[in-house]
Amino acid sequence: MGNNRNWKRKLQAILDEHNDAHGTRNKSVSHSTASARAHALFRIFTLLRRLGFTPDPKNLDGTHIIRLVQYWTADSAIAQRCQERGVPMLALPYSAAYIQQQLSFLRVFAKWIGKPGMVLAPERYVTNPSLVSRSYIAKADKSWTGNSVNVEDAIAAVARIDECVAAQLSLMLHFGLRRKEAVMFCPHAAIVPAHAVPANHPVSDHYVAFLRVKRGTKGGRLRFTAIRTDAQRRALDHALRMAPYPTSHIGRAGMTLKQSLDRFDNVMRKAGISMKQLGVTPHGLRHQFAGDLFFDITELPAPARGGNLEADPDVIKAAYLEVARQLGHNRPQISNAYLGSPVNAKNTRISLSEDKHSA
Repeated sequence: MGNNRNWKRKLQAILDEHNDAHGTRNKSVSHSTASARAHALFRIFTLLRRLGFTPDPKNLDGTHIIRLVQYWTADSAIAQRCQERGVPMLALPYSAAYIQQQLSFLRVFAKWIGKPGMVLAPERYVTNPSLVSRSYIAKADKSWTGNSVNVEDAIAAVARIDECVAAQLSLMLHFGLRRKEAVMFCPHAAIVPAHAVPANHPVSDHYVAFLRVKRGTKGGRLRFTAIRTDAQRRALDHALRMAPYPTSHIGRAGMTLKQSLDRFDNVMRKAGISMKQLGVTPHGLRHQFAGDLFFDITELPAPARGGNLEADPDVIKAAYLEVARQLGHNRPQISNAYLGSPVNAKNTRISLSEDKHSA
């Protein structure tokens, strides 16, 4: 297939040298991130060859990036080349999230080959920025109750299939855990009183106890989620009964992490919990948690739930920050993706930017 027939070996050599490192920080990345990068880069170079380009991996250049984006966005500018090479055009563009992810991988790769700055911002490659722009503001309620799903009935249906997975869903609902965090959850090691939370960790002072969440978090980032309701305590009591020993977790015994995650997904399919069938996904339970926590703090429905935030902007800003922290983030703007964009009574956006005096 033209020149550089040994491109796979050369690409693998570059990956072997660099793929364990974070793209911008002096730390390593998780196995899943490294694997996703590797698969994406092999897929990208395979696509380039199908389109008639045969670069040595170290000779990747800006023209190749342009052609890749044209293909991913179903741009007519790539149509003739696709026809000549027998490559079907996409019926619809890939999602903005996918395109941004691929460009992010390429941006890191460009640094590895000594070409930092080669990969531009996604908007630089298109005439219609909406093709590559993601919205981080929830425009609709993605929670289960917001989509007319009876949460208790749905989790009970899952329990009839697999009690472990039902317990994991319950923790996602009541503590905003991600799927992987719930699968790896060790309840005995997680519960801490407020006085045991590190002094330098920003937490609210009106909660008595917290859940320490670190296993399975993104980047191993530690967070503390408040234990504030009887429903949360019941979910924890159930988890403690299912994992009776100090080091026990609520994943199915004898399974690897991958097997446990696959089991979770298989049970979701069997129970019919999907966007196609119910209009929700398991991740919607994090949205449920975020909206419930926001209401607990402010006694107002979140904008995504139809709320009009007629309250002190400082209170709203503090609530967005608290929700973000209990979800495992540090920036209050992240809460936009779960709660919607905050506005005050005059319908003007409330600034969520933290100033130098923010906690």
